[in-house]
Amino acid sequence: MKYLLLILISIILTISCSEDDGIGKQTDGDGVIISLPYQWKKPLHENGVASNGTIRFPIYYKDNIGIPTTNGKDNRFLTLININSGETLWQWNDNYLPYSSQIKISYPYQYNNLLTYQDGGASYCINLDNGSTHWKIKRGVSFNSRLYPNTNETFFYGIPIINDNGYEEWFAFLGNIETGDISEFVRANYSGEYINPANLVGAITKILKLPNSTYLYAVVYVEPAPNWVVKPYFGLYDANTKQWVYERIPMIETPTFNSSVYWPKIHNNKFYASVGKNLVCHDLDTGEQLWIKPFAEDFLFSGFIIEEDKIIANNEDTYTYALHAISGGTVWRTETSGTSGRMSYLNGIVYFVGGSSGKLHAIDVNTGEHVWKLDGYKLDGESFKTNAVYVLPAKNGEPAKVIALTHLNAYCFEAYQ
Repeated sequence: MKYLLLILISIILTISCSEDDGIGKQTDGDGVIISLPYQWKKPLHENGVASNGTIRFPIYYKDNIGIPTTNGKDNRFLTLININSGETLWQWNDNYLPYSSQIKISYPYQYNNLLTYQDGGASYCINLDNGSTHWKIKRGVSFNSRLYPNTNETFFYGIPIINDNGYEEWFAFLGNIETGDISEFVRANYSGEYINPANLVGAITKILKLPNSTYLYAVVYVEPAPNWVVKPYFGLYDANTKQWVYERIPMIETPTFNSSVYWPKIHNNKFYASVGKNLVCHDLDTGEQLWIKPFAEDFLFSGFIIEEDKIIANNEDTYTYALHAISGGTVWRTETSGTSGRMSYLNGIVYFVGGSSGKLHAIDVNTGEHVWKLDGYKLDGESFKTNAVYVLPAKNGEPAKVIALTHLNAYCFEAYQ
């Protein structure tokens, strides 16, 4: 009997340790999952903990993903790992910058086996098959790091130049991922009513090719106004005729200093964007604004996605919202964490890391209910970090996966559904 009692105590202690270590499934008082067993974990640091890099959007290649890792204090890498095991396939850190600048990939563009990104005045292109540098170029000027796809191997840069009148303006340049070559694509017709103290007359900041169209592009540009106010406009450009179908459509009625435009998306022939503390929707055929939705704060850090005809948006007011894509009406709102990482969607669930909560959130897009608030401290004593969250559908008998990073490790979980 005494022997059996000792075995029972041992089992109880083992279960308790497993739960404390994050090995067991736990839920909170509302039934939200706060701890899960993981399929695998991968250390991000090989020789002592260092501040590693940041990858804001998921990088996928075949059955692999790209994550930031370190190999000692002065070596930071983009590392490609296998999604089923976490095994390292290759590492890349062939950049111009000192180690303190880290690996910072905020807006990558990928075509076939090539990935390119911009960091300040430097452009990089990496072969995802083997981790070699396909090309790297010092542009001589620090410019817009947001890359937007065109067709096949081309994408867009926003680059500042000095125009014929001696003022700075930002053109949209077309880049070629195979060569790194860039060429002027389109410039906006700025009013010139006000030149700000930085000598800027205006800037093209966003450009997106219309789906199922050969030549049409949605273009966002801004002009300065006194007191650092930003006036945002929207237009449709025909690259075949080199003419504007329409232009200078105001995106908000009363611009403010934070009226910059972020996260543009095209869905069902409509153009969506966040403008300051607003979400807006425009008809692409006419440029007409169909609706505008004001909020208490902006969407700068996490942005929004469009899934199942809903706009899922993380606002700095600490709530996540779902809006009807057609009407802009609120479907639901759920308290989350305000500042957050980018969102990823899989099988009716949106996943993201909350910057203030440090948790891996998972929300049902139909109900707005939390299903996960995974706590990284239950795993390795560190919060989850607002890097990209990777979601991968079920394949070859393997369940769907969600991979997220704390400051110490990458963790792979079976997806909620």
